[in-house]
Amino acid sequence: MKRLLTFVIFSLFSYNTFAQERLYVSLDSVLNQDKPRAFNGVVLISKNGKEIYKRRQGFSDLDKKTPVRWNDQFMIGSVSKQFTAVLVLREVQAGRIQLDRTIGNYLPDFSESWKDSVTVRQLLKHISGITGWKKPLAATPGSRFAYSNLNYNILGQIVGKVSGKSYEELVTALFKQCSMSETMTPDAYKKSGRKSLVKGYVEQERDKLTEEARILDMMDLPVMSVPAAGLISTAGDLMKWNYHLHNGKLLADSLYALMSVDPVLRSHRWGDVKYGLGIQVDSLDNIPELSMNGYVPGFITSNIYYPATKTYIVILENIALDPSDMNRVYYFHDGVRKLVRNTLNK
Repeated sequence: MKRLLTFVIFSLFSYNTFAQERLYVSLDSVLNQDKPRAFNGVVLISKNGKEIYKRRQGFSDLDKKTPVRWNDQFMIGSVSKQFTAVLVLREVQAGRIQLDRTIGNYLPDFSESWKDSVTVRQLLKHISGITGWKKPLAATPGSRFAYSNLNYNILGQIVGKVSGKSYEELVTALFKQCSMSETMTPDAYKKSGRKSLVKGYVEQERDKLTEEARILDMMDLPVMSVPAAGLISTAGDLMKWNYHLHNGKLLADSLYALMSVDPVLRSHRWGDVKYGLGIQVDSLDNIPELSMNGYVPGFITSNIYYPATKTYIVILENIALDPSDMNRVYYFHDGVRKLVRNTLNK
């Protein structure tokens, strides 16, 4: 019996080792492709707290051919919404916010006519009906999903109001709690004197890239905003974030569970996925997956977690192709995701 058990354990170990080695080769094969363009950024994958794949490729400055470094910073786009959602839920935990109370309860001087119609929960889930400032709601709040950065702009205002602190103070304290020393707001980056934010490139014409030098200033626009899309981070820091978020370090279990409970259906290039509180929820092929992607001019991000195997994927790039074809934009990210799903989670 002891021999049989030893054989089984050895066989499982050999299989897992073989599967991971096969994964590494496959990942390299995907990232070595040069169509629709060359991969330009970093990939970091961990499982059970152990780094299992790490790759950096391309340039932080395409003109100077400066190689991407591990501690280079990237704009993370809508992955920023996870941080804002956690700040909201921490205020819920502190008793200062109730998810089903309206904007007007927390921002009484808010000038929009719909302030007493839209709840905090609806903002978090993008089911508010909000389409723009000084515009009527496009749908009855709670009736349908419509992704909008304005929802999280307002949430940033709410957490600032109820806490008596600025959004920047709150989110910076969150970074510190997670030991994320390379993560910051655009204002903090400007004040730091750092030069570690890579240059971001957009596609103005098919296959022609142009530097987007205005990206930090864009985050001052309400339609973008820091709470919705404006944080700066590194692959290593986002791994720290994932560990703290998904291992009970930031929220009570009941509040963390709310992030993925009763999500709403949304259209996505992956098919029909769902959106909870600042996080996408999927279970394709019975594989639970929590994720978020980010796109701002010049930068794209993927942040993915598989609870069953405690596997994390972080991908950061500083080339953002024409957003009219998101399959092309996220070609490498989706290829990495598919390989990891099929190899480590089945």
